[in-house]
Amino acid sequence: MNRRSVFWNLLLLASVVAACVSLLTTGVGLARYLPVLLAWPLALAVQMGLFGLAWLIAVRHVKVRALVIALYCLTMPFSVVFSYVMLQSEFTSKIRPQESQRGLFDDLRQRSATIATEIDASLAESNELQLRLASWLEMEQAQGWTTSSCDEDGHCYLAGVCERVQRRIDNWEERMHRPYPQGPGQALIYGSLETERSAVQQIADTLRAARQEWSASEQIFEANLDNRERLRRFDLALAKVPRRDLQAVRCDAVALPVAPPYELFARDDALSEETPIYAIEDLARIFDRSHTFTRSDYPTVFALLLAIFIDLFVLLVAIGAAVLEEATPDRPLSTMQPTVPEWGEALREEITAWIDGALLHARQGVAERRAFLVGLIDTLRFDRGNRVLFVATDARERRFGFLMANARAATASPAAGDDEASVTFVLEDWVYPALTRYLAVPSSS
Repeated sequence: MNRRSVFWNLLLLASVVAACVSLLTTGVGLARYLPVLLAWPLALAVQMGLFGLAWLIAVRHVKVRALVIALYCLTMPFSVVFSYVMLQSEFTSKIRPQESQRGLFDDLRQRSATIATEIDASLAESNELQLRLASWLEMEQAQGWTTSSCDEDGHCYLAGVCERVQRRIDNWEERMHRPYPQGPGQALIYGSLETERSAVQQIADTLRAARQEWSASEQIFEANLDNRERLRRFDLALAKVPRRDLQAVRCDAVALPVAPPYELFARDDALSEETPIYAIEDLARIFDRSHTFTRSDYPTVFALLLAIFIDLFVLLVAIGAAVLEEATPDRPLSTMQPTVPEWGEALREEITAWIDGALLHARQGVAERRAFLVGLIDTLRFDRGNRVLFVATDARERRFGFLMANARAATASPAAGDDEASVTFVLEDWVYPALTRYLAVPSSS
């Protein structure tokens, strides 16, 4: 086996191996959508079609080449998409669950910090209200007329305290039919303020306990928890927060964050049927103009490029093999010199076989052979490179030319003759002298 054949066979083997790899990736990708009995035959049909089309494209003289290229371009995306699904799913099988867990962990940390801040704010308000009510109690015990200072305070909770105290005074006056006697140490107002202070104290104790319990809820952030369990623990801890007490002492609205939906972080434990959907979502995201490219997008890009390369490699190798074949058709590589046969009876018999093969049923003897060969030699011409050219214009001459080509004595040239029926052959350097010597040396038969 010469070196050219070795190279050609290596390229063919590389193309077959690449097609098998593409078959594997396409089949596994299809199997994520279809039953195995449908996925693998379909993948095999697609890859056989791509392999055949790739080699047809590489052949320079194939008819309707544009149609073959169009068919390849229509078929290739089918293989690329499902190869990408398989490769991207494999590349991200461990990365995406970890990213999902880290994303939920960071999200819950932020929500937990917000809840703790809201509890602290309400607790600070309750402590402030306790001090204000304590000062009101001292004022009421010392000089009375505490309710007269209500209009001077703009806090919503203290305004409610004043309304409730004033309502009790109004009820007393309505029942007694006389004005309530303001003054130091009056039991009605003092008792009402003491009740309000106790209520605020109870709210503060509840908020303080809630703050301690929330700070101790680190079980939400334990390691090695799946996202479903982590969200469940967060929901349970959030349900224990005293929302009414949080809002009771605050004038502004208290809006506690809720647990995020599980579907946003479900990739930590995704079903095998969901991985193709996630693969397509990842691919669509990198083509979104508003998307900021991050490290997590690298597996998606690499999987897409690898899927394209696997299918293109089959075509590129086929083109490379065709270029090698076209560069040295039916010849060894330029580094190997052709073997020039020596003149003898064997060469004479071979030339006779060429002539007889060209004449077919017209074999009538030496005279007919010589007449055919004389006419053939008269048609030979030389090109600028001093190569001997033989333009076969009829069936007999074409048969003679192809018989020489099969014996590696000539090469069919890509250049056409004067019309479509003619074929041009480039003769080896030793052929012309051998043909003339055939005519010069009489045959023994």
